[in-house]
Amino acid sequence: MSNTNYGSIPSSPPLKTHHLTKAERDLLQSDRPGYGSRTRIEVAFNLVNATVGAGIIGLPFAIAHAGFFTGIFASIIVAVLAQMGMYMLIIAGQRVGSYKYALLVEHLLGRPGYHFLNFMVCVQAGGGAVSYFILLGDSLPMLFQRYLPQYPILGDRTFILVFVGIFCVLPLNMSRSIGSLARWSIISVACLPIILLTILIRAPAYAPKEKVPLEWVGSDVFGALGIMAFAFTCHQVAFPNFLTLENQSTHSWKLTSVLSTGISWLISMTFAIIGYLCFGSNVQSNLFMNFASDDPLINIGRFALSISMILTIPMGIFPTREAIQKSLGFETASRQPTNTQHYAVTIVLFSIILGTAVAVRSLGTVYSLVGGFSATTLAYILPAASYLVTRSVYYKNMSSQSILNSSQPKNFIGVFPTLTGSTTLTPDENDLKAPFSWDTASCSSSSARHLAFDDDVATVDGDDINEPDFGMYASLKPTWFLDFAAGLLIIWGFVVMFFSLSSTLKGSN
Repeated sequence: MSNTNYGSIPSSPPLKTHHLTKAERDLLQSDRPGYGSRTRIEVAFNLVNATVGAGIIGLPFAIAHAGFFTGIFASIIVAVLAQMGMYMLIIAGQRVGSYKYALLVEHLLGRPGYHFLNFMVCVQAGGGAVSYFILLGDSLPMLFQRYLPQYPILGDRTFILVFVGIFCVLPLNMSRSIGSLARWSIISVACLPIILLTILIRAPAYAPKEKVPLEWVGSDVFGALGIMAFAFTCHQVAFPNFLTLENQSTHSWKLTSVLSTGISWLISMTFAIIGYLCFGSNVQSNLFMNFASDDPLINIGRFALSISMILTIPMGIFPTREAIQKSLGFETASRQPTNTQHYAVTIVLFSIILGTAVAVRSLGTVYSLVGGFSATTLAYILPAASYLVTRSVYYKNMSSQSILNSSQPKNFIGVFPTLTGSTTLTPDENDLKAPFSWDTASCSSSSARHLAFDDDVATVDGDDINEPDFGMYASLKPTWFLDFAAGLLIIWGFVVMFFSLSSTLKGSN
């Protein structure tokens, strides 16, 4: 008897369709691939915003220490190698199905590597956020003191940092996904031409009568390389930005990272060259400190810098928060932090960064130490090592034909949301009302690979029915060029780290 007659009982249960809410998509987009909603341009601007932050102000100082021609040549090398490291990082993550930087390093080095990476991210990203606040404290109080002298409290650096931090910066950090900052990043990047234009117009008036000598080699090349490494490093937010990308192919990521690096280099080095040509060896680590406080056009640039820093600080806090949550065990391969944990870590971390910025005022040493130690590790050494180590994973998967013969490649860690009535995503269902549960197909602690699900996720009795698509896996094949570049990155990273730290420590004694 046929089951196709009208009114007959269907042979299989109907599909259950779940429409993702904004909160659910935000959470999933911050954790796994397949939920990206941003274009290449939006993600590129997010990366530019993460790259062109406080470090740009110190680049004229770096050019002065490296020598004009050596500095420009070195900046090109640093930018190209940084982009290659960012590209290698995503390839390594795709090969093993790990989309968190710390979890990828854990896959390579074990649990000590996991905690080491989290520490390095905290130093790099947290140090960057502190330096952004320092620049904000150098700019806004000066402006308020100049144009609103009837309110003396506005000229107080501590008050301004606390007030602006709580009411302007903190709200930007409350979201889980860094994709929420994409449009704010466009505004931040749009402030940079204003900053450059004001300096371009006014800097010649401050230039000495004698021409600034264009030296080939300066007095501290390796110290300058550390500052440049800091200025061109945003690898701690590579995975979060990749997860927000709508087209999550390696080719799409390559175009996005090349575009962001090119824009970052153009903006940064224009700023650096103008600053050096106008002030020469007398340039300060904060370029704006070379200008008078009553210069109206420069003050427009200071205001634009303040807006840019307010919108850039979250780019340092987001990865720092993620690293802390992982170290505390709030975020694992099978769960995300509850809302209580998420907001508590955000507020405590924000308070520590803000308090540090209030107490610390110097930028030059911060640039060199953070750049020489953490930036070289995050941008060069670990991405290259990850790429080289995961070559064996790629060939093992291809030789076993697991991609073609099973629903999961060997050595991949599958965590798939089934959107059932129960949840293990968070222990507190009241914190996240989305009906999630996770099917974990491996005992590894590395982050899970999740392939794309539509907005409307269909399930049958809570079982996922989407078939994984591993056609993109062929794009992860090693090439002799990237293998050679990875080896070069590792050597370059250790050399810059050693000499940059040595130079900085000698200079501080």
